Amino acid sequence: MSHSTFHHSSYDHYTESGEHIVSKTATVADIGSWLKKGWIDMANAPVESVFYGLVMTLSVMLVYFAYSNQPIMMFKIATFFVILSPFLAIGLYAVSYQISVGKRPDLIRSMFAWKRNPTEFALYALTLGIIIAIWSRIVPLIAAVVKSNSLLIVDPSAGVAGMLGSEVGQMFMFYFFVTASIVAAFVFMISVVTIPLLLRDTKIGVISAMVLSFQVVMENKKVMAVWALTIAALISIGILTIGLAMVIVMPLLGYASWHAFNDLIEVDDEVQELPL
Repeated sequence: MSHSTFHHSSYDHYTESGEHIVSKTATVADIGSWLKKGWIDMANAPVESVFYGLVMTLSVMLVYFAYSNQPIMMFKIATFFVILSPFLAIGLYAVSYQISVGKRPDLIRSMFAWKRNPTEFALYALTLGIIIAIWSRIVPLIAAVVKSNSLLIVDPSAGVAGMLGSEVGQMFMFYFFVTASIVAAFVFMISVVTIPLLLRDTKIGVISAMVLSFQVVMENKKVMAVWALTIAALISIGILTIGLAMVIVMPLLGYASWHAFNDLIEVDDEVQELPL
């Protein structure tokens, strides 16, 4: 059932437990609003924002310097970050919620926000873990098909630059990019509202949340496509700057994603306030 309101529509969803959840359509212009609200949250929670941003920055730097002479491993782990990013942003969602209800941002409490719904978060983490395990098997197959492994044997000191400068390395990157995009798109579709919903509503299960997330993407195909490309572009900037830009990118996207969720999902039944 759908209801039209100006240029927006809303859709009724019922979970297996009978809970009524309403999803709403958005416009491409709303993406700018989500990012603007995210930027405001960063200004209102500077300590928390810098903390989560630095964690991601240091993680990216660690991977870069640890695997600078192993390009395939580096790109594979970089994809891990993309797949895990919704889960890693739990603390940022909590901070954004704290701000939205007029509370003072609390870093420590945000770090333990997952305890509000531990079982479902664990199942979601398991789902992402399975996807990562499958992806870990796909990358060596791509490397084997284009014989990219020979690059590492012939001249490991050439690192990423040497790989990208070779014809076979470029071929590997083409296939890698195509398959990584497919995997990332799938993760996006089942994740865009899943983590915020599990935080907001402890009555919903992870399967219902992922199904609802997929349905929201289908209801907003154009907007979600632009939003996914925006996220990909910002994360790419973060990675290409060896993680330096992640100080800003990580908290900005985390906060913006929380505001996107609030614009897209309305929990109809009374939900207990977040103990954050």
